[in-house]
Formats: sequence, C-alpha cells, structure tokens
Amino acid sequence: MKKIVMRIIVVLLCCCIVGAILADYYRESPELITASLVGRDSCAACHQPQADAFHGSHHDQAMAVATDESVLADFNDQTLEHYGVTSRMFRDGERFMINTEGPDGQMHDYEVKFTFGVEPLQQYMVEIDRPADAKEDEIGKVQVLRVSWDAEKKIWFYLTPPDVFEKIEPTDVLHWTGITQNWNTTCAVCHSTGYHKNFDVATNSYHTTFSEIDVSCEACHGPASYHVDLAERTSLFWDRKHGYGLAKLKTESNLAQINTCAPCHSRRAEVKEGFTPGCNFDEYFVLQTINEPVYFADGQIRDEDYVIGSFTQSKMFHNGIKCSDCHDMHSTKLIHSGNKVCTSCHQHAAGKYDTPNHHHHAHGTPGAECVNCHMPHTTYMSIDERRDHSFRVPDPALSIATGTPNACTGCHLDTEKLAGHESKIPLFQYKDWVEAEKLGDEVVAAELKRVNDRMLLAIESWYTDDSKERTTYYRDLAKGLAAAFESGKEGRSAQADLLTLAKDVRTPKLIRASALEAINDPHVLAKAQATAEELLNDDDLKLVAASLDLLSRRIGDLLSRPDPSTPAVAQTIAAPIIKQLEHSTSRIRIQAARSLVNLRPELLASLMGPEQQSNLQEAMLESQASLMMNNDQAIPHAMMASLNERIGDFVQAEKDYRNAIKIEPNVPGPRTNLTVLLEAKRQSLKDAAARERVSQEIQALRLAENKLLAVDVERAKDLSNTHGLHYSYAMSCYLQEDFDNAKKHMKIALGQQPESQQYLQALSLLLDKLEEYEEAGKYLDRLLKVAPGNRGYQQMKMQNMLKLRGK
Repeated sequence: MKKIVMRIIVVLLCCCIVGAILADYYRESPELITASLVGRDSCAACHQPQADAFHGSHHDQAMAVATDESVLADFNDQTLEHYGVTSRMFRDGERFMINTEGPDGQMHDYEVKFTFGVEPLQQYMVEIDRPADAKEDEIGKVQVLRVSWDAEKKIWFYLTPPDVFEKIEPTDVLHWTGITQNWNTTCAVCHSTGYHKNFDVATNSYHTTFSEIDVSCEACHGPASYHVDLAERTSLFWDRKHGYGLAKLKTESNLAQINTCAPCHSRRAEVKEGFTPGCNFDEYFVLQTINEPVYFADGQIRDEDYVIGSFTQSKMFHNGIKCSDCHDMHSTKLIHSGNKVCTSCHQHAAGKYDTPNHHHHAHGTPGAECVNCHMPHTTYMSIDERRDHSFRVPDPALSIATGTPNACTGCHLDTEKLAGHESKIPLFQYKDWVEAEKLGDEVVAAELKRVNDRMLLAIESWYTDDSKERTTYYRDLAKGLAAAFESGKEGRSAQADLLTLAKDVRTPKLIRASALEAINDPHVLAKAQATAEELLNDDDLKLVAASLDLLSRRIGDLLSRPDPSTPAVAQTIAAPIIKQLEHSTSRIRIQAARSLVNLRPELLASLMGPEQQSNLQEAMLESQASLMMNNDQAIPHAMMASLNERIGDFVQAEKDYRNAIKIEPNVPGPRTNLTVLLEAKRQSLKDAAARERVSQEIQALRLAENKLLAVDVERAKDLSNTHGLHYSYAMSCYLQEDFDNAKKHMKIALGQQPESQQYLQALSLLLDKLEEYEEAGKYLDRLLKVAPGNRGYQQMKMQNMLKLRGK
C-alpha cells in the first residue's frame, strides 16, 4: 500500500513539475515588444568574453571624447601648411586645440571635442555651433577637420577629397566647415549608437543625441531591455515567441546578418526611419546601383562603396557566405591570417589553390596571396586601403575591351614610370591611371595597353579554357554600360544587351537592377516594358524599384511625342504603377507616388478612382516624411518644393525653396526653381512697387545661381556625363545675356547627349536669337531626324528657312 501511495505521489510530483515547466514555457508572451537601449555595461555583466573582444576594436574606437587616452596625434605646437593655409595644433591646458581657416576665411582657434577612428588614420571634430538652449546631453553642429593624423607614419596630413587638387574655399561644400564634413548628417548614424539628428529648420540648428558614443553592442544586436528582462526573470526558458529578445542574426540564410551590417557598410540612401537589426535592409534604404562614379562599368569599386554593394555581386554572397565567416564580429579582426582566411573554407584537393600551380607566383610574394588577385585594394582617404569584396577573377581581356581595371595590371603596373608626365590628374595609384585613360591621356593609355597585353598573354598561357572563369555577367554588364550612352545603333544595341542581362534570373539582382536603370533608349524602353511590369511582383525590392523607374521613363518618353494615341498608351503603363501604391513597403509606395506626380494632373485624374487617390495622398505623406529625414540638407527641401508645385501648393513650395537656400546657401538649383515661382507670382501682383521688388529679387537670385553654376562647371570640366550641369549653366548664362558662354556650354551638353530633343531645340533657339540662322538650321535638321513627325519642330524649320532667305 505504501508503495502505491509513493508511486502516486511521485506521479503527482512529476505532473506538477511537468505542469510547472509547461506553464513556465507557455506563460503569457506579448505579440509585439518595444525594447529600449540599456547600454554595454548591462551586456558585459553576462557576456564578458565578447565584451573583452569588443574592447579596443574599431567599433569601440569609432568615436570618442578627446582625451589623453583617445587622441593619438601630436598636439605639441605642430603645424601643417596646405595651399597657403597653415594650421597649428596645440594644447590649451587639458584642451586639444587647432588654429585653422574658418567658414569666414579667417583663422580661428577651435577646440577638438571628439576623435574619429583609430587606424590607419584618426580624424578630429569640432563643435562649431552649439545652440544656447542645448541640453547637457545634446550636441550642436559638429564638423570633421580635414587636418588628420596618419597613425602609422605618425605625422599630420591634409585629407583631400577625391579628385580635388586645389585649395578648397570656405564657401565650398567640400571645405571642412561644409555639409560634406558635417558629422551630424554624414557620419554620426554609423559611428554612434542610438543616434537622433534632431535638426530644427526654423533655427537652422542641431540638438543631436546618442545613447553611446561609439558602435556598441545594441547597434548590431538591437535594443536589449527585453532580453535583460528575460535573463533576470525566474524561468527555465527564453520567450517562446521572441527567443532571446534580440535580433535573430544566426539563421540559415545569410541575409539576417548581412542586413544588419549593411546600413553602415554600404553606399546607400535612407528612405524610412526605424531600422533595427534584423529588419530588411531594402525596406529602409536604397542601395547604390552600379554606375559612375561609384563603380567601374563591370561593378568593381571606383569610389568608396563600403563593401555591401560589391559583396552582393559575388558568388560568395549567393552561396550563403556571411560577414562572420571571415571577420570576428566582436573584435572586427579577421578570423585567420593570410591565405588561411580563404583556405579554411576552400578545402579542396590538397594544393589546389594555395600553390604556384594555381596562382603562378612564388610562395611568400604578394602574388601568392589570395586577396591580391581576388580582392584588389584601392586607397581612399589618402592612406586607407579598402578591398573589393566582389571576389572576382582578374580579367585583362575585359580591361582591354572596356577600360575597366584588373588585379594583374594593378600589381604589375609601375606607377612611377611616368613620373615626369603631365596628366590631367595626378597618377598616385592604378585607379588614377584608369581615370586618366578615360580622360583621353594617350601616354597613359599606351602604357596601360602594354601592361594589359602582357597580363592577358600570361593568363592565356596559364589557364586552359576548361579552367577559366565561367561567370559572364561582369563582362556583359561592363560591355553594356561602357556603350549604353553612345548615340545611335551602338548605344541601342548595348542597352538591348543590358535588357537581356536584366532578364537573366541567374544574375545577381543588384546587377539586374543596375542594367534596368541604364536603359533610356525609346526603342529599348518599349521592349523592356513587359519585363519591368513582370518584375514589379519580384520579392527583391531593388528590382521592383528599378522597374518602377523604367516604367516612369517609358511614360515620360511617350508623353514627349506628338502622336495623339500616346496618352492612352501611357494610361496602360501607369496602371501597374498605381497598383504599387498598395505595396506592403513604404519604399515602393513612395517611389510609385513620385513616379505618378510627374504625370499631367488631368491625365493622372483620369487614371485614378477615389480609393486610388487616397492611396496616392497617403504615399505622398510618406514621401514628405522620408525627405524630411534629411531636413538639414538643401536637396530634400527642393524636392519637397517640387512635389508641392505638382500638387498645386505654390505657397508651401516657395517656403520649401527658401528653406533650401537658407540651409545650404552655396548649393545651386533651388534659386532657379524659386525664380520660376516668383515670375508667376509677379505677374499676378497688381501693385507696381510690389512687382518691382519681386523683379529685383528674381534678378539677384539668377545672378547668384549663375555664379554657383560657374564654380560647379569649372570643377566638373574633366568629368564625363555632366550634360545636365552644362545645360543648366548655359540657360543661366542666357538669362544673364552671356550668349558666348550660353552657346559654348549648350554645345558641350549636346556633345554628351547628341540626340537630346531638349538640347537641340534650346541650341537652335539660341542661335536663332543670335541671328546665326545657317547654324541654327543644321541643328534643326538634326532635331527633325530625332523627331521627324513633330509639327512644332517642322514649323521652327520653316521659319528658319524664311529667315535665311530674308537674310
């Protein structure tokens, strides 16, 4: 009897224990959690090994208060001269100081408040404008000095912007006091944790805050308050719905981790607030597609792309490789040294890769290192070597065909060989040689051809057809983009090849999206329409966005034609765009709305019912919120003004343009658009004195705009694909009655876009005004070849012929 009782008791106890465990597991769990930031000390209490690895890492030293411990540079009364400005670095008691040129062009003393980074260079930051009402935890306007410290050579140097080889004036946006060196808008979001910009447009001031000064635990793992609550409660389990209460980074797919790294390790634009680790990167950011000047035509890095844009082109990415397969996430160091980083995964037959039989270089030489062939580096920020993460096979044949770089020539090119040669740009590194060749430097081109030819012979002798790289999409992209903007049949053929590439589901989606973006030929746009409409249903937002852009260009092309049937065709194309106003992500809804507001109001009204109109209004509000995330910059305000113009709110549009000018007085663009608004306003005024005041303001705005555009044109004189800038300057010169410059720069714009109806028409009208009728007639003939059925152009030609006869 006792045994039976004991057994019953044991069973009951077991039931109670199991019940308690089940009750513990199934305890109430919230559907949604709103966690807050708790700081690294809370994390280190349980995760000491990870905290130790993090301490002293590049993330830990991304930013710091300037102290004797954090400052690496010599502030013992040191000087640095750059283009006539001598900066002096010194100490004032405990403070680190610099005397340098300020925004007014005069020399001033500034206190260095913060350090930025640690190696290979360290930069220093100054709070130059702190609001009087700023709270203790708020930071005002902070600028990053260009006077920087080389941590390896232990010397001061001046960090020049790319391709700038002259003194930067204080009014220039590239000056250390300009917007490009502003910490609040350019740097802080990726160098600190829990960052909030807090820019006040009315007072033109910052009240920026952060929870931790550097890239701390929660920047990658997400807000941890719920995780801490779970860890501290008396339970055998974590949350059955939310796991550890942190971002789920260890998943079968590599996307969770890459999406978490991508916001800071990519060239991107932010379109939506609220990203936290674990979210889909593409919902909150627009990744830079492959085009100049960020990438070469084959997708290799040209300017800084910060890794993700390169990596997502690679086979590695598409085979599930993630950042932590090579990098320790807490120390930020490589997990192995040398070739072992690669061979720890590429463990094929013994000696297949890490041997001269594969790389054809002696052991211990640079050519025997995997990264030098498959991850060539480019130097940015004067001394910072960054490696291309697209993991490609060197292709000298592609370099010969399209002018793209390759790792073989990059190593074997003697960059000192042409030391006495005067090129348009200094030839510091291989990238500069490639740029100089594009600018028409025949001496550089000849030397590159010689080395490329040698490298191609070596590749062809080392590797049989069976062992050569089979990836073709890099080559297809390079050949397509290299010729896509040529005029006539060559450009059309190249764009048709890009359309073929965009259709290929085996091709990385960033490359497919980039191919779609490069298509602007009317014939190819028509062929691409069906592909774009199909891709609107793709899961990848990059492809959806690129397809929306293409359909928008297709509609724009149709509506520019005189054919009376085109509005009906445009309506058919607009229908799938309208449907995207219901998309699940705000990024696509915003883009659809911006595409639609470009249509004529009467056409748009005929396409949409009440529900669709409501969807459009909601998407427009989302668009405005997206733009105002960067309300400390001129361009978002100018874009807001343009949107308000299209919906007929001219009063708010004027305010937006004036805000743009106030915030960035040296940026061209807003003044031109504002003068158009003011012209309409002036004509509606009945008071003569009021009309005169507006006229004077218009004249002053146009003159200021002309001066700003002249500066930009001078800076861009050696760059390609700048036709829009030259056209704007030509029109500005016309308004200033500077007809010689107007004609000169209109011809430059037309030279870059020979079939542009806008440029051909504008140049014809300008020549007509100058009574140069014969030359005007030649451009009208070209215009009629581009648009043979346009009655307006035909009438212009008839008038031109009559004037020639009269003359």
